Parts: sequence; structure tokens; C-alpha cells
Amino acid sequence: MRKIKSLLITAVLLAFGTSAFAADATVTFVSGKVEVQRNGQWVALQKGDTVSKSETISTGFQSEAKIKLMESVLYLGPVTRVTLEELSATEQKDNVNVYLKTGTTRSQVKHVDNKRVNYQVHTAVAVASCRGTGFILDDSNTVEVTENTVAVGSYDPAAEDGTELAESDEKVVTDTTDETEEETDESLSDDGVVLVNENQTVTVSDTSLVSNPVTTVQTTITEIATAVTTAGAQEGEGGAGGAAFTPVAGGTPVTTRNGTETAIVIVTLELPTE
Repeated sequence: MRKIKSLLITAVLLAFGTSAFAADATVTFVSGKVEVQRNGQWVALQKGDTVSKSETISTGFQSEAKIKLMESVLYLGPVTRVTLEELSATEQKDNVNVYLKTGTTRSQVKHVDNKRVNYQVHTAVAVASCRGTGFILDDSNTVEVTENTVAVGSYDPAAEDGTELAESDEKVVTDTTDETEEETDESLSDDGVVLVNENQTVTVSDTSLVSNPVTTVQTTITEIATAVTTAGAQEGEGGAGGAAFTPVAGGTPVTTRNGTETAIVIVTLELPTE
């Protein structure tokens, strides 16, 4: 009888050790208007408050928040709304799944030794998934990787398989640039998954197509060029005639403290004289 009791106690302990338990998120920074939806009402959040699974967090204009999700951190920009769809942990793994409805989020994913992190943020179209890295995702379905590598693909709600992803639920994904194989989560669709490296940006279209990765500095140049073109067109409408611009990348690369190299980018706007 004593041996049977010992076996039962061991079985219970093993079952408890492998089961997932709910985890709370902690608000570590608030600036401006930040609220959580509870019982159909919006409640103001303050530093030190906790947020639970399935709750929705919203920031107002010129407002920001920082949420600690186990060992990881989720930054919420102004006019951002997210729902914590999954927030649980086991002794072997932390599970985080965030739905971004509108706005911009930045994730800094960390893990403790001997414990995996299953962390993803998704919109209705795109999903970014990683273990131990950093990335930015906004409601235009653009993902900018700030650290290491992130798997990006079209979001497939039908692929969600519950609160915990097992080792057998993972698949092999091929990088479209160098054809190396990496593992990613089941919530990523089979088609169009791209591995995005540090300082690269991709966008997922409404038709579930993932763009080729481009370096962040190239994206910035494109945005500047677009702004300059718009300004030139507006100036032209004012009677000064057409405008031309010439973006030029040049100069000696400068090595920053973190070891990355940056280049001087010069954009000139040439307006015809009246």
C-alpha cells in the first residue's frame, strides 16, 4: 500500500510539472491615457497594475505603455490596441500570443536558461514569431527586425492549436534568400514564410504575400524620397513648376557603439527658380 501511494504522488507531481498555468502581465510604464477593457468597461491602467489573458489594452493619442510578459517586454505606441490572446507558462516554456488590432508594438523577447519562449504578435493579416529577439509590428502589417531573426508570414487563424505548442507541432521553414532551414511556429502559414534578419524590414500584403526583406536604411531612404516627392509636387502646384530630387547615399561608414555601421544619406531637393 505504501508503494502504491508513493507512485500516485509521483504521478501527480509529474502531471503538475508539465501542465501550463496562467500568467499575468505587469504594467511597468505608463505615459498618457492607457486603459484595459474589463467586464465591458474601460479602466485606467497605472504602473504596477496586472493584465490577464484575453484582456484588451488601449493607448490614446500621445500615450505609451510598457508591459512585461514573463521575461519579455511589449512596448505599445500611441493609438494602439492589443489583446493578450495567450499568456501561460510551463517549467519548460513561456507562451505569449498578442493580437494587434491597431497601432504599433515593439517586442523585446527574452528567456531564462533552459526555458524556451513561444512568442508571437499578429494582425489580421501578418504574424511575426520568434524566440529570443526583438521586432516592431504595426497595423500596416510591416515588420522591422531590431535584433536577431524573426519568421514572418501571413496569419492563419485555422492553424492555431490551443494554448501550448508542442515540439511535434513545429515545421521547417526555408529562407528565400539563402535557403537555410529554420524552425517556426504552427501559426505561420505554409506559403510565403520569410526569415527576416536584424535591421531588415518586410511587409505582408492583404493577399498574404510577404515582400522581400530590405535593409532598414533602404526603407528609410524610400520614405524620405516619397516625402520629398510629395513636397516637390506641392511646391510645383504652387506655381514654381516641377521639382526634382536626387537621393544620394555616400560618405564614410561610421561604426556605432553596438558595432553596426551606418552611412551618411543626403537627399537634395532642386526647385526651379521662378
